[in-house]
Amino acid sequence: MLAIHAEVEAAPEDITITLEGPRHAITAINAIPEAEEWLILFTSAWRESVTVPENGVAVQVGAGSLVLRVVDEAPVGFAPAWSGPTMLDIPEGGYVLVALDPLYAPESSRFFLSTCFRKGDRIKLRKDDAVTNHHGLAGAADHEISISLNQPSVYTETQTVTTITGHVSGANVGEFPALTVNGEAAVVDEQGTFAHKLELALGVNFVDVEVKTENETSVARSLAVFSKSRTEKKQRIILWVDQRANSGKLQTAGAVRELLERAKQAGVTDIALDVKGVEGYVSYLKNPLTSRPHMSELVNDGQGIPYPKLDLLQIFIEEGHRLGLAIHASMNVFAEGSIVRGQYAILNEHSEWEEMVYKHQDEGAINRQRDSSAPGLVAFANPLNEKVREHQLAAFREVISGYQVDGIILDRGRYDNATADFSPLTRSRFEAYLAERGKRLHRWPEDILEYEGNTRIDGPLILDWWAFRAGVITAFVAEAKEMVDDHNRQRGSEVLLSAYVGSWFDAYYVNGANWASPDFQYDSRLQFQEGSVYTKDYRGTGYVRHLDLLMIGTYQDTLAEVEKYMAVGNIATGGEVPLYAGISLNQMNSAELQREVFRSALRYTDGLMLFDASHVDWDTLNRSLKRE
Repeated sequence: MLAIHAEVEAAPEDITITLEGPRHAITAINAIPEAEEWLILFTSAWRESVTVPENGVAVQVGAGSLVLRVVDEAPVGFAPAWSGPTMLDIPEGGYVLVALDPLYAPESSRFFLSTCFRKGDRIKLRKDDAVTNHHGLAGAADHEISISLNQPSVYTETQTVTTITGHVSGANVGEFPALTVNGEAAVVDEQGTFAHKLELALGVNFVDVEVKTENETSVARSLAVFSKSRTEKKQRIILWVDQRANSGKLQTAGAVRELLERAKQAGVTDIALDVKGVEGYVSYLKNPLTSRPHMSELVNDGQGIPYPKLDLLQIFIEEGHRLGLAIHASMNVFAEGSIVRGQYAILNEHSEWEEMVYKHQDEGAINRQRDSSAPGLVAFANPLNEKVREHQLAAFREVISGYQVDGIILDRGRYDNATADFSPLTRSRFEAYLAERGKRLHRWPEDILEYEGNTRIDGPLILDWWAFRAGVITAFVAEAKEMVDDHNRQRGSEVLLSAYVGSWFDAYYVNGANWASPDFQYDSRLQFQEGSVYTKDYRGTGYVRHLDLLMIGTYQDTLAEVEKYMAVGNIATGGEVPLYAGISLNQMNSAELQREVFRSALRYTDGLMLFDASHVDWDTLNRSLKRE
């Protein structure tokens, strides 16, 4: 058995809903135990390949923790069609997970691998709960030369110099490893440790660490380091106020006043008020352009307190501005209903707006989202539909014209996920997009993607599809920015346009939202989920230049993961606009945890977004935000 607590974590079912997937303990590394049930991780130190026993389940994982193949994958609702024995190569830079047990049941190792893993998934390994890689788990067992680095694979540095430190192990007696860092010779002491200073340019830097022995055995590791100059500007601390989560507490002007006074006392500078929730109801009354139903019309599901007909946005502005707080109105842009609650402000009256989805659960059929056998949690409108776009822009316009807001925030300004939108309208526009590039669509939707069982198989036009969808969203963001800028010129105001997005940029292409700089250049050392996505056409859709600031949800569960995705955000945007790290107060719920992650966010990004007011413990937040 392992002396450490090692686990493998599957990809989350929907990363826009939860960042963590199911986990299972790893029994051993490069060793087969005598126990009847086990889940083993095999690296190249075992052999070049591993034999998956008859009726066993295996997951082949390549570089960057990408699932390449699943042996005996289970169809939805059924047991696998058992096979084996199967010879499976151990990929270079990767590993293989193999499970065997006497009974295939929901808690068993085989069930976990066969039902939770799909080709193309990005998975994680954990050591004592912290995310690691197979080198971090298997290094001691490998009996081969290896490099362990003390730095994460992606990180931010606030100086133009960094020190790369680590340990070389596994060299045979008499072999003297030679270590280089970006080609510069580095000194390795008798214990195998090293520390090497490296000059950095502002922006992204790639670092290659290579060790080579006298017998020409070599191993390399790579890092991506973003060098960021420390900001001299005052850093915003933004408190998000979710519409539904806070509706029971914010029933009066007095309750709003109390919330804002406590926020101000804690050090908050800005409020992000959710004025259009996922159901489509709004928290403001002056709506001459959209006639959106007010939140007080939301049918009570028996679990919440009925909401009074308050102009909550106006109250927040009056009370917030009195305290010197900036108020940003956030809109769930293309979200138009809660499927799980069956609540839709206007979508039932505009069914032609609804996304059409192509999912493996529907056995080849294209359906309206709510007609799918796997509809998801939130209903989305098609971002390409002109009526949809006009309506959402009208909502922005009525808010900035009718209220003295300091900003507009685009939330869920994207497609639901990779399964949308497959409507006739989208097909027609995609065909026109292809024609401009001298290409044709021959099979719909198979030229884009199709399914073999549960697994998505990409077609010859998949890269055009990702770029096309991203262009749809970027054009909308550009329209919103133009509208806000026109308003500012006419009124002499300074309303800001910002967006909230998930920090997992490497997977966000499936949502059609390329929030990067158009100057972002993908490098394989970043080990993103699918490097081929970042074509010239896709890169050109980067929309960060249409924003005044960007908030990314670094809602990961450890400080190391939060810092990693801060760095990914810095690399993707290139520092072109202020970047704010969104922190989940529900997960970082102690003063010690909050202080650590807040300090990192204020050091490595331009400020904080705290999600959300319903999770605030004011005593904890007051202690956490105290600057040392």
